[in-house]
Amino acid sequence: MPRLFEIIGIRETIYPQKLRRSRFICCQGNWTRLCQGSSSKIYLQKEFALKKSVLLFGVALLTASIAAATDSPAGEAFLGYNWVRFSPNTPNVSLPTFNLNGGNAQLAFNFRPGIGLVFDVGAVHAGSVFGIANDVTPNRPGVDHTLTNFVLGPRYTLHSHSRWMPYAQALFGAARATSSTSVTLLQGGVIWPPPGLIVPPGASQPVDATLQAERTGFAMLIGGGLDIKVGKHVSLRPIEADYYLARLPSFVTGSDTNKNHFRYSAGVNFLFGTAK
Repeated sequence: MPRLFEIIGIRETIYPQKLRRSRFICCQGNWTRLCQGSSSKIYLQKEFALKKSVLLFGVALLTASIAAATDSPAGEAFLGYNWVRFSPNTPNVSLPTFNLNGGNAQLAFNFRPGIGLVFDVGAVHAGSVFGIANDVTPNRPGVDHTLTNFVLGPRYTLHSHSRWMPYAQALFGAARATSSTSVTLLQGGVIWPPPGLIVPPGASQPVDATLQAERTGFAMLIGGGLDIKVGKHVSLRPIEADYYLARLPSFVTGSDTNKNHFRYSAGVNFLFGTAK
């Protein structure tokens, strides 16, 4: 029996030690796994916070760039190509419409965002209009025609947090038309207009002369266009379309006549400052 108690005692002595050791090993394993899980969780949280910061920084940069791109400039300077579809509209004379090409420049001051005052000056030219010829010297070049405008007026530009900025305008001022042609004069008269023009007596050879006429009158341009901002100080203008009214004295009758034209222009617009 004592031996049995000793055996039992030994077992009782050994068993609690093994039990405590196994519990310690088990707890140590759980703590290791718990620490590993906590480290992974902390790492994921740090990674998420970093990605969130980068995303917020990108959004801030994008917002700032859009805001800078859509600021209304205080001043603008435009240079571009100009095309006019000209309608002579002369009483009692049937003349076809024709095209004139040239350029124009604009200066704009925006005293409030989207609202400004524009000064526009432009000139277009067409050579050999109508193809007029005479019997003495064939293949005459015809009539050269130049149309110049000086107009001023308000413009409204729509800023909708975008690089695309449409606008509308109404400009008023003056237009000047100049026409010229060459004729061949003979002794005692002229082959082509005006009748009654006589060369100096004794002239035996044909003489070339240039006839020129100028008219100045009222001009109005009403229309609009589109600017696309490509930089802080530069925008492209792919289109500006205007109804072009020129009220000029007729070359034939001398009375004022409304001439209805169409103008298209495109070019580069330079931007300065920020409208308050």
